[in-house]
Amino acid sequence: MYYRILRIIFLIILGLFTALSIPVLAGQRVVGNDSAIAQISNAQVLLQQGIEFYHHERFADAINVFKQAFANSQTDRLKGALVLRYLSLAYQHLGQWQEAEKAILQSRQLLENQKNLTNTPAYLDVLAKTLNAQGRLQWMKGDWSKALDSWKQAEVNYKKNSNNTAVIGILINQITALQWLGLNRQALASFSQQSLVEFPTVEQVIRQIEQMIQQQSDPNLKALAWQSLGEALRRIGNLSQSEEVLQKSLQVAQKYQLAKATSSALLELGNTKRALANTALAINKLEDAKKYTHDAINYYQQAAVSPHLGIQAQLNLLSFWVETGEWLEATKLWPQIQQPLASLAASSTNIYARLNFARSLTCLVPNIDKNSLLRLGCDRSNKLRKNTSEQSLVTSFPSFQQIDQIIATTLQQARSLQDPRAESYALGQLGELYELSGNLAKAQTLTQQAVLLAEQIQAPDIGYRWQWQLGRLWENQGERKKAIAAYTDAVTSLKSIKNDLLSINADVQFSFRDHVEPIYRKLVDLLLATEGSIQPTPENLQQATETIDSLRLAELENFLRCNLSRTVQLNQDINKVDSKAAFVYPIILENRIEIIFKLPGQSLKHYVTSVEKTEVEKAVLELRANVLKRNYPEAVIEKATQLYQWLILPLEQDLANHKEIKTLVFVLDGALRNIPMSVLYDGKRQEYLIEKQYAIALVPDLQLFDLRPLKREQLQVLTAGVSDKKEIDGRLFEPLPNVPEELQQIGSVVPAKPLLNPNFTKVNLQQQINSGTFSTVHIATHGQFSSDPKETYILTYDKLLKSDDLNNLLRGSNEYSRRSIELLVLSACETAQGDNRATLGLAGIAVRAGARSTLATLWQVSDRSTAEVMGQFYQELTNPEMTKAEALHQAQLALFKRYKAPYYWAPYVLVGNWL
Repeated sequence: MYYRILRIIFLIILGLFTALSIPVLAGQRVVGNDSAIAQISNAQVLLQQGIEFYHHERFADAINVFKQAFANSQTDRLKGALVLRYLSLAYQHLGQWQEAEKAILQSRQLLENQKNLTNTPAYLDVLAKTLNAQGRLQWMKGDWSKALDSWKQAEVNYKKNSNNTAVIGILINQITALQWLGLNRQALASFSQQSLVEFPTVEQVIRQIEQMIQQQSDPNLKALAWQSLGEALRRIGNLSQSEEVLQKSLQVAQKYQLAKATSSALLELGNTKRALANTALAINKLEDAKKYTHDAINYYQQAAVSPHLGIQAQLNLLSFWVETGEWLEATKLWPQIQQPLASLAASSTNIYARLNFARSLTCLVPNIDKNSLLRLGCDRSNKLRKNTSEQSLVTSFPSFQQIDQIIATTLQQARSLQDPRAESYALGQLGELYELSGNLAKAQTLTQQAVLLAEQIQAPDIGYRWQWQLGRLWENQGERKKAIAAYTDAVTSLKSIKNDLLSINADVQFSFRDHVEPIYRKLVDLLLATEGSIQPTPENLQQATETIDSLRLAELENFLRCNLSRTVQLNQDINKVDSKAAFVYPIILENRIEIIFKLPGQSLKHYVTSVEKTEVEKAVLELRANVLKRNYPEAVIEKATQLYQWLILPLEQDLANHKEIKTLVFVLDGALRNIPMSVLYDGKRQEYLIEKQYAIALVPDLQLFDLRPLKREQLQVLTAGVSDKKEIDGRLFEPLPNVPEELQQIGSVVPAKPLLNPNFTKVNLQQQINSGTFSTVHIATHGQFSSDPKETYILTYDKLLKSDDLNNLLRGSNEYSRRSIELLVLSACETAQGDNRATLGLAGIAVRAGARSTLATLWQVSDRSTAEVMGQFYQELTNPEMTKAEALHQAQLALFKRYKAPYYWAPYVLVGNWL
């Protein structure tokens, strides 16, 4: 994970490098005495020297020289503003944000005082560069809208100077900020109100960039511009488009025999193919993963022969082979890299390259335990390997001593460059190496130094990694309270950098489960661990639920790749919201299921069942498979009974003592989200959970939803559906003959506006939603939720609406009227088989669209039973005493009387506000 986050952070930094060429200060007549002329000349020499240091990533040396250059530029304020801009950039690369901001503000002030030069090319060039650097600083600090404003202003000034090459670069810088702003409604609204410039979309900016690149006459600039755009597209997760753009870069470079541009394009194509492979693997598309893996290796191997980027390509190839478990290939390659890498001059990039090399070598050390390998990012793709015994053929494993020497040397280089970020990385990684080798005392000393340094430079993106490591070390020494404190610090750090973990790189989404989620889970594990007969304290139970809520929020944000500003304050009093609801938090840990349970007006309770995580996941998988086979109860009951005993049986007595409880609200974990709780079976009383008195609702996080009751007197439903057989985008969709009946039944119960077949288009749906008339939107059509954005869609009559399209449509109701969607019903949709995170999309659509709740199906029921249950559901909703959860419960019970196979009555789930 360290490798991944490090790679992501550096892609961000490299992607935002600003041009450091010195503008020609033509047309400025030097006036003054000889000493003034000498001072200006000295300032120019010092500026050039500082830039040389900067290019060689000797940022501390560059800062010292830039300070001298500024002191010698007092008679030339334009030159002084330029020097301060470079000074700010150098501070930024060392993470010294306050000094960087001070320098950039001083630069802007000097420019404000140069009104007589405002329209000169030199002034416009310096102003644009300063605005670019200011945008970079704001971006790194998370001020996305301010960064975009600065970059838009820089764009205007570059255009005034007819510097099209710089315009392309500044537009590429804008893409990531636009992506995040476009996915965050609150930030977008704030930006739209405060900004003086028009807010463009990511797609508009990409089209503008593409047009400008096409007009470039210099083939080298054209190839590099395509490459930069391809990198930016990969960072925001547009992998297919990234590949397409990088192919254009490669074609130009090869056509004009541009060796360096060719190797750069090959390297970036390898990176994009690698991201595609990881994405395909995460959603269990093994054949696609194999193809992308083969392509990535091919591109890396071609780039590896380049004299320009050979070592970088070899490092990427080595880490990829380690990641995919190709031990034999990896052990052949690493000796070829060791000496050339060691001979490179000290620089920030080379320091991180050596640390990545050391990380890959650590993965190759024999006898490292499975959990450590996973944490290191080693062999996470072993499903792709054909020969699992290959490791026995390896003869040249690296040793801990060799890796120790590489990291120790790198640590000294970081200190000599006065680069505290790199120093913290090196200290932490050295501590990790000692942890793996069993020297816990040395590991703890180094890790504490790494944590302290990260805190001093206010770098939580580094600190959380070493806080996690410190927590493991304390735990291994039996210091549970200290371990809890360290893990708590790590979670706090993760919350502060969540924007960096959301929409920057598609790879982050799929490393989240392996490398971020375990921090939350281990903290919960420690908080709930029992010692003998001693139970967790109320404080620990409360912190555990808050941690799980934070995990659920982070997981949902990660899934959607956006920041979800909470719609409800954290102090929402659940007891006052619903005094007849009980809340159940089942938490799957490695060796047990922990259940935190809350009854109205009572303190939290805690139950634990000893069972291996793998056993739970197997039971869930088998239960869902049996239900989907439409088997009668006998084939389902065994696993349904087992899950009931794990999840519900410990709560039975509490529920029996509180007969007023009407609703069970589940905050589900992991694989449990793929099965409906209604199918759990009480073997003792021989009844399903649906047969008991409880309505059932699901929430990913209680704080994400407005929990006010549904306004029945204003119940107006927009219904839309497709019943015809359709073929769109190469996909064949079978007819849904009962959809007309379903929409008709709804219309016979409540006021409804139908959009059926040809009338159900994106345009018509948008117009109706924007009218603000409807509190409920009911869509009956083919649809699927998946971790893969390409496989997440809703079918209209003429096209597939991807998840973002649907979110934008539904969001229109809040932008054009004061009325929000209280209930979104997605009938005939399903979750992607084998995808444990797909159900997050159900909650995600509701949250992103501002809807209070979503009613959907976990699998498609191509039978009139759906029409029946939906008609009954709306009939129940007309009763003002009936909550949405209770209405669904009654509708399912009516269906249960007719269909005994759970396949027909079980798939309906209510996510979000259950009132």
